[in-house]
Amino acid sequence: MAPNLSELSAKLYQSYTSKDYEVCKKLLPAIKIELIKNGILIPDLNKDSPEYIKDLTLTRKILELGALVSIHVLDFESFYSFFTQLRMFYFSSSNVLNNSEERSKIVSLYLLTLLSDGDVTKFHSELEFFDKHIQNIEEDQLLSYPIKVDRWLMEGSYQKAWDLLEAGSKVPEFDVFTKTLMKAVREEIARNTELAYDKLPLSSIKALLFFNNEKETESFAKERDWKISRGYIIFEEEATAETPVEALDIVDKTLDYSINIESIV
Repeated sequence: MAPNLSELSAKLYQSYTSKDYEVCKKLLPAIKIELIKNGILIPDLNKDSPEYIKDLTLTRKILELGALVSIHVLDFESFYSFFTQLRMFYFSSSNVLNNSEERSKIVSLYLLTLLSDGDVTKFHSELEFFDKHIQNIEEDQLLSYPIKVDRWLMEGSYQKAWDLLEAGSKVPEFDVFTKTLMKAVREEIARNTELAYDKLPLSSIKALLFFNNEKETESFAKERDWKISRGYIIFEEEATAETPVEALDIVDKTLDYSINIESIV
């Protein structure tokens, strides 16, 4: 390892350990330049000398730290850039490296960014790719997290999705997406509720959308231009005979469950 690269890498590890992510962000461009100078930023995975494998392992670790730092500073464009480079290290058919301990976390973060952006089509396309390259993907504790969130949203199992998100995770980087995904759950329930009902009691909407109090519920209603009158929320568009049966069924089940839980509490 070249002296400059060794020194910069040591500073990066130290800054990351101390959670000084802004310093990490400033160090990463200079480290990338050193990786290019040493010819190890883009791997030649046909080489298998012990020294070269050691260098590639270092490069992968730096790119992983770059990806994690990007999440912490909410620089998702940078995260995508680091992840694109990491794909060559994670999924090349001629990969001579051992599996990385960080792979599951970083792939999960990538899937969470797609869910948070609402890019469901790409999410499923990428998940199909990962499923071919990662054995027993749904049994992986980290990878199963975004998979469950997506599946339960698709099924209309909003309570399960909400409970999973509300419980949080043991991965601090995952929690970056919690608020965004919770908002997505609420928006999906709200959309189906508008289709299924003319009006509902404010207390029912509070339970249905997982709000803590009626003030929060009223604020959300105003954002969606719902009318509030005499303890009821009246939706802008009235339900019609064309209302999808599936949407009505999903909302009914969620509403019954939410109200039952609230009455128990």
